[in-house]
Amino acid sequence: MAVIRTISIAPGANTGWHYHPAPVQAVLLSGELTRVLEDGRVEITRPGQFLIELPQQVHIGYNHGTEPVVILANYQVPEGSPLAIEAPAPALPCVAAPAQRRGLAERLSNA
Repeated sequence: MAVIRTISIAPGANTGWHYHPAPVQAVLLSGELTRVLEDGRVEITRPGQFLIELPQQVHIGYNHGTEPVVILANYQVPEGSPLAIEAPAPALPCVAAPAQRRGLAERLSNA
């Protein structure tokens, strides 16, 4: 089942560590999204660029900018499945636990 959502991340906020049970394809509509993946890779996505999040891939999204990050996301999930599941932060020496979290993964898991 396809679920399409618009996600907004306020300046200075993040999504919290989470993963998706199924693939997510998305396009960034505005802002600049910085994602840190569970293996420590950092990916930056700018307006008009696409991103794909693989199932079970733990990650966090940050908005380090001054304008909201707006993402149009297409979740390919089985009916009744959560869109996102909270996950503990991986043990990466370069990544601190987020001080401020808006609960995006938590909100999506209850969608």
